[in-house]
Amino acid sequence: MSNNPGKKGKPAPWDRAAQEHRDHALDDYRRAHHREYHEWRKRRSDAAMQFRAEENAKRPGIGEIHQAMKASDKRLRKWDKENPSPLSWDDYVRLEAEFDAQYIKPDFS
Repeated sequence: MSNNPGKKGKPAPWDRAAQEHRDHALDDYRRAHHREYHEWRKRRSDAAMQFRAEENAKRPGIGEIHQAMKASDKRLRKWDKENPSPLSWDDYVRLEAEFDAQYIKPDFS
């Protein structure tokens, strides 16, 4: 068991691990229970990888990696505007409530 309670107002490592676990489990739950959202996330991920590859090909130098990342992120934001998420706020709240009702928090201490 760790004895680090966190420093300077930051959460302890086990609290961060528990929150990260919950966030990942909730995302998996949303994908499993909202088919359109799952498909949208896959298309978004594929688009992001394609944009990154294309921008890296345009800027092959090691010093241009940052510029390629910024350009691909800008293209992805444009893609997001053209392809909005099918997950409505009501779906978001409903799925989180369903998830919280059955989620058992693991002990990371």
